[in-house]
Amino acid sequence: MRYQLTAVFLCLTLAFLLLSCADEYISGTHSANYVVEGGGTGNGKKWVDNRYFATQVKTEKLEEDGVHDPANDAIKALQEPSEAMSAFPLDRRGGVDWVKAINLGIINPRADLKGEQEMMVMDMDIMFKDTGNMPWVRFPHKAHTQWLACENCHPAIFLPQKGASNPSMDGILAGEYCGRCHDKVAFALWICERCHSVPHENSPPKWWD
Repeated sequence: MRYQLTAVFLCLTLAFLLLSCADEYISGTHSANYVVEGGGTGNGKKWVDNRYFATQVKTEKLEEDGVHDPANDAIKALQEPSEAMSAFPLDRRGGVDWVKAINLGIINPRADLKGEQEMMVMDMDIMFKDTGNMPWVRFPHKAHTQWLACENCHPAIFLPQKGASNPSMDGILAGEYCGRCHDKVAFALWICERCHSVPHENSPPKWWD
């Protein structure tokens, strides 16, 4: 019986290894190679979850966003996002540049509902150098704490300890780590240079417009 179990275990291990070496297998480094070797991103390109990437951000109507009930008459009382954000600064893909909107004084996030307290802004950058051929990532606490309290990210998403969290692009694209907000309410993940902003000797030349 023991030998039969050993044989089954070996077969399963072999199958796992074969699948791991298959072309369809997505490693933690494929996302960087996709951008560097694939010439960037744009219409017609697919990522691992079959999403297509658009060169321009499209602001959906409330009745089409999959969140609001188009059959509810109350939807008519809501302002369309395209109208509400018509004067906001945009990034190169047509999405709202929220940090610039703060810096220009267009919006002023509140620390509490009544606006009686001040945001606790932390001006400290963290450098991520484990980025393969992509430029290093400089994470600015200031741009995030102008909006968010520390508890939004720590410790549930990122442990506040050096080396304790190891985010990968595949995980981020799957909605983990930075992907909790980016590509949802924060800027799109495919404005790579917003995060990968520090070139090094092995990083590629500028590929964006």
